[in-house]
Amino acid sequence: MIYLDKGYIGNFEMADKELGRQQLYEYVQQLQATGHKRIIAPINGNTWQQYRLVSWTNNDPAFPLEPQNPLWHCDIYEELGFRPIMKYRSDKFRLGKVQPINCGRQIVIRGLASQTDLPLLYNISRDGFKENFLYSDISFTEFAKLYIPVLPLLDPALTIIAEIDGIPAGFIFSFMHGDNLVLKSMAVLPQYRGCGVGARLINAVLRAAQQKGAKTAIAALMADGNNSYKIVEKYESEKIREYTLYALEVS
Repeated sequence: MIYLDKGYIGNFEMADKELGRQQLYEYVQQLQATGHKRIIAPINGNTWQQYRLVSWTNNDPAFPLEPQNPLWHCDIYEELGFRPIMKYRSDKFRLGKVQPINCGRQIVIRGLASQTDLPLLYNISRDGFKENFLYSDISFTEFAKLYIPVLPLLDPALTIIAEIDGIPAGFIFSFMHGDNLVLKSMAVLPQYRGCGVGARLINAVLRAAQQKGAKTAIAALMADGNNSYKIVEKYESEKIREYTLYALEVS
């Protein structure tokens, strides 16, 4: 489908190459006709929803909540003139003996207190993600619709909140998938960046996951070179998947 207000194409599956190419072309024509000079795809309305295409894989098994598509989907976009505007990656690394770290400030880690912490997660997410590419704000009601269904499934040892001087500074959302720990998303408030909050959060969930039998960890869907990647590369992570977001510039 198309998002006329933003010039996005999303919620779009291609089961057949020729039919997929035809449908994508029709979406482009519709957006061009309404005056859009830049068309971005695939993105399901905003970056709180699923977006991006798998554009490279080492054939490691897929994990929950990541995009899944045949690589030829990228070919169809590129044949119609779409070009990459942002790259993302998922990395995997083995868990040796993960030692606690000292970040220099007293960072207190606690588990998620289910639904009562939802407003806190919302506020940290808005401030922590607002500098992300194509970020757009959503209401608390919209946020709650996304996260309330999954709250009962979350392990409070693996979805945790960091506090400094009693003030929430960041959180990480992770979960077990077989003997893998999936580090899905992390947000740190801007005023606490550089204080070791992200490193402390990742270290804490790695140690908790080891106690639950995790052998490896997957740092999921990171923008190339962002803070999460700078932390996990210290664990000698290796790329297992690459994802691409495309744009078509209309002359």
